[in-house]
Amino acid sequence: MENFDPESVSKITWAPEEAIIGLARQIAKNKEKTLIAVGMGPNQFFNGDLKDRAIFFVCALTKNIGTHSGNIGSFAGNYRLAYFDGIEKFISEDPFNIELDETEDVKVKQYFKFESAHYFNHSDKPLRVGNKLFTGKTHIPTPTKSLMFCNANSILGNLKGHFEAVVNTLPNIEMISVSDWWWSTSCEYADIVYPVDSWAEFKYPDVTASVTNPFLQVFPTSPLKRLHDTRSDIEIYSGLSAAFAKQFNDNKFNDYWKFVQNGKARVYLQRILDSSSMTKGYNIKEVEENCEKGIPALLMSRTYPKMIGWEQIQESKQWYNKTGRLEFYREEDEFIEYGENLPVHRETVDGTVYEPNVIVGKKHPAIKPFGPEKYGILKNDRSAETRQVRNDIFTVDQLLNSTHPLKEKYGYTHVYITPKYRHGAHTMPVDIDVMAILFGPFGDPDRKDRRMPWVGEGYVDINPEDAKALGIEDGDYVWVDADPEDRPYSGEKKKNSEEFRLSRLLLRARYYNGVPSTVSRSWFNMYGATYGSIKGHLENIDGLAKNPRTGYQAMFRFGSHQSCTRGWLRPTLMTDSMVRKNTIGPQIEKGFAPDVYCPNGAPRDSFVKFTKAEDGGIGGTGLWRPASLGLRPTYESKTMEKFIKGGFLQ
Repeated sequence: MENFDPESVSKITWAPEEAIIGLARQIAKNKEKTLIAVGMGPNQFFNGDLKDRAIFFVCALTKNIGTHSGNIGSFAGNYRLAYFDGIEKFISEDPFNIELDETEDVKVKQYFKFESAHYFNHSDKPLRVGNKLFTGKTHIPTPTKSLMFCNANSILGNLKGHFEAVVNTLPNIEMISVSDWWWSTSCEYADIVYPVDSWAEFKYPDVTASVTNPFLQVFPTSPLKRLHDTRSDIEIYSGLSAAFAKQFNDNKFNDYWKFVQNGKARVYLQRILDSSSMTKGYNIKEVEENCEKGIPALLMSRTYPKMIGWEQIQESKQWYNKTGRLEFYREEDEFIEYGENLPVHRETVDGTVYEPNVIVGKKHPAIKPFGPEKYGILKNDRSAETRQVRNDIFTVDQLLNSTHPLKEKYGYTHVYITPKYRHGAHTMPVDIDVMAILFGPFGDPDRKDRRMPWVGEGYVDINPEDAKALGIEDGDYVWVDADPEDRPYSGEKKKNSEEFRLSRLLLRARYYNGVPSTVSRSWFNMYGATYGSIKGHLENIDGLAKNPRTGYQAMFRFGSHQSCTRGWLRPTLMTDSMVRKNTIGPQIEKGFAPDVYCPNGAPRDSFVKFTKAEDGGIGGTGLWRPASLGLRPTYESKTMEKFIKGGFLQ
């Protein structure tokens, strides 16, 4: 606790001391009544797991785990998989012993191996720095030779380090196929695109659940006719298997999807329900019929609503780890080596004005991490790849007196974060024009300024005083550059090349008092530029950033928010010694497990430089009109000032 007294925490976080003390006392006073809801966003930073260790520690000390009102809540869509622990009866049915009788049990034998997708956006390679391979054996990926995915634009089109993948990784991949019901950025780079039904057009039922509510939900089949010549996702796989059966003269490919081909796909859903601990006893037809009538079904979890840790706290059942108890000290050799055997604070790996990724605190007898020299790394090597494995320890004062290497070398100034918009779902909120118009202050259905890529466009929120100091007016177009070593992609960057033109980020600046000085923000959700959209932007008569060949519509003229991100691999999330719960089912094993113990792969922060590109006024002349009318922060007219003060209510 010597390292994190209120004064030190205030200096690091910029939160007032009295607020820190007040929050601590409120949590301590409200035992079993303090709910700390941690959204998915805070998990998607390089050192996000250290935040979770600290939160669990505070909640354990104050009796706020495993009760109705006192608990820790988190969210990710993938968490729902744990509710269907019978899914193996579908995804792992033995292909050499296929059960064709719908009344019999399925034989399970898994021939495939899970791997983390988060090496793919790290140039499709594990983490080797200096003289050490930091990626454990259970985590090691194989080179990507083909990609086949559905409804997942974040796998490629909105991937962290997207342009690194486009320029350097995709040329090594032999085939990419995408199933989607929007022509997303991923479709732009696919060899094959399978058009699939939207939710409103489902011809086959499907089942889902959520960690945020207690219901078992079924998508019923739709009476609506398909708008286009589409197929269900499951029909795509069944159809491909039928083609393989013909190609290889092997009917097992057909047998594996028998109940799709004969119109009885509910058999597969029933098998999953019968084998899942929270759904056993439900009949898929009955649940589907009730869902059509608006009658819900409950997942049969132990508590209602769901209370994570309830069994462990109320019934003293074991946690899914080595000791069966909450573990705040990590005794694994790797954690000791990396200086994280105790919960510590590390600065983020890139998005900080200070020295990145340093452990913050005074010397402690239990914290003795290996220094960079141990790995054959020069003491002054602070490059992006090296920073992932550096274990330098700074006191609070040392941290506050340090600077980011990009500030020292190139004069970079701002932390740049790219969170998801709370009312959006990945990249879906910008797929239709009305949403693009409403997504920010630059919406214009008439596109009076033909520079606009569409009826709405990407922008960066920046503190007004910071912008003025950089010579940037509200609404101006600005270039945004991150670490030139590896962004927008690694390797040589020829200024006039198609690759560099594609990937260097150009967007609007929005004055926004809601971000503090030295911090900036763009929303994650918008479609980025592609080779085709840039061709359209430069050649289309109307200037739309619309691919003339595919119809893909970008919300950036050049680049995207992913121009400034990259894949990062955190050493403590890649060990072979960690005992953890399996992804599916109540078993524990060691090492890699998808979505349970692996790199988080979704870093949202970087450190950047802003350079004014063009005036914000129409055609690049003068001030952006809302600012010139006195409607924007720091430009307020007397009428606007009167409005802000409520003067028109008198």
